[in-house]
Amino acid sequence: QKLYSMPTLSVESRWHIIHTYKLLNSIRGVASQLNVPRSVVQLWVRRYQETGGVDAKPRSGRRPSIPHAARPHVLDMLVSDEHGTSSLVALQLQQEGLTSTMVHRTTVVRAARGEAAARGKRLRAVRGQPKKRLSPATMRKRMDFAKANRSRSWYNVMFTDRKKFLFKHPGAKVRPVKWVLGGEQYEASTVNHAQALNVYAGITRYGLTRMHVVAGTSKYKSPFTTKDGKPAKNITTDGYHNVVSGTLLSEGQRLFSAQGIGTWVLQQDNDPTHKPAKGYVKEWNGKHGSSVSVLPDWPPNSPDLNLIENVWSYVQAKVDALGCKTFEEFRQAVMDEFKAVPNSMLKRLYNSMPGRMAQVIASGGDKTRH
Repeated sequence: QKLYSMPTLSVESRWHIIHTYKLLNSIRGVASQLNVPRSVVQLWVRRYQETGGVDAKPRSGRRPSIPHAARPHVLDMLVSDEHGTSSLVALQLQQEGLTSTMVHRTTVVRAARGEAAARGKRLRAVRGQPKKRLSPATMRKRMDFAKANRSRSWYNVMFTDRKKFLFKHPGAKVRPVKWVLGGEQYEASTVNHAQALNVYAGITRYGLTRMHVVAGTSKYKSPFTTKDGKPAKNITTDGYHNVVSGTLLSEGQRLFSAQGIGTWVLQQDNDPTHKPAKGYVKEWNGKHGSSVSVLPDWPPNSPDLNLIENVWSYVQAKVDALGCKTFEEFRQAVMDEFKAVPNSMLKRLYNSMPGRMAQVIASGGDKTRH
């Protein structure tokens, strides 16, 4: 089946032919790779060589609404923060005298896409809230961490974190992808104030710790209090001491010692309640004659480097698809699905760490794709 045809060949497709020809330097090669008739390839290569562009030959009739020479300006305005919308760009073009009337916004987008294609790029609209941009200071810290740990053996590291699982859709089976017929919507009953299961846990290459329920969990009364003596509604320093000593260290010792590993590392993020952890670990080592340390200099805003984040997403998706009817059922399902995380997933995640470090270094400290 032909991917291209003369009457419907878009500007983007024409430029695709030109860019491929520059790589292969062969009409026959381009035609074969793109499944395009050789006559089509010859036409647009010749047009490019003669004019430096891939515009169709001028026809009789009205001139284009936006002059070809204005296209670079159109694209630059559209992707800038100052204008941003196609309607505002259309207004600006009229005010600058580049168009006699205010053109339609689709005309602006079409001109911008053509210019983007000429630059070898694809223009697309991104909707929703922008992703958080890392500060230069954070990127430097990520770079320093990645460089210091690019040769580390991650198999003796336990990744830890706290996760609040929300019971948002009682009785509804929610999946990441749902097929619907035309005119239908993907809807599910949603509560305004979801009950929550707030837990800590750790993962290793060899298995998982048990989950440790903490303050912030619905129908759970924490034995710990705030500095004012009130019952804790979220994790406190004392509560975290209990998590580290009562679960993470003891479970880590069990998991690593079963593999004959006596020296291992505890990873944690930069939550303020985590600061005293080195003291907890030192106390543990003294009591048990073990050799555990805290992974130093964990960079801020780096969930993409913490393997347990992938496990949390996996468990959340599994539980959402079950359609739990009660909070008790939901709570048990979270714990069951966490226990059932396959060892193959842990192996794949741990094997991805060298690549994550390499990505951080290659991007100058920016976020990875994980």
